[in-house]
Amino acid sequence: MESGKISDNFTQLTENVKDYINLRIDLGKLIITEKLSKLISLFLITVIFFILAMFLLLFTSLAFVYWFGAEIGPSWLAALIVTAVYILSGIFIYMKRHEFFINPLVSQLTKILMEDKDENK
Repeated sequence: MESGKISDNFTQLTENVKDYINLRIDLGKLIITEKLSKLISLFLITVIFFILAMFLLLFTSLAFVYWFGAEIGPSWLAALIVTAVYILSGIFIYMKRHEFFINPLVSQLTKILMEDKDENK
């Protein structure tokens, strides 16, 4: 009679272990899904912001060229001024790329990927 109880307990224990393993796998899938969704949303927000900033920069530059051409001097000179500003801005951004882009990106990715969830919640 006792051996029947042991085999029943062993069978129940085996089923519980299988359920536990399946639950842990499901938890891992959910955590990966959450982190991927955060990364994709961060990427999409960055791309949308970048596109909007490019349009803003383009139309502001065109407005400056037309204004400069109408009020002060030739339009070609305004285009050269805008080009010089872009070149100087590009050099400045390149020199400060770690402070502006790389360090914030690494810290944001680290925050998203290494975030620990409290298992008791």
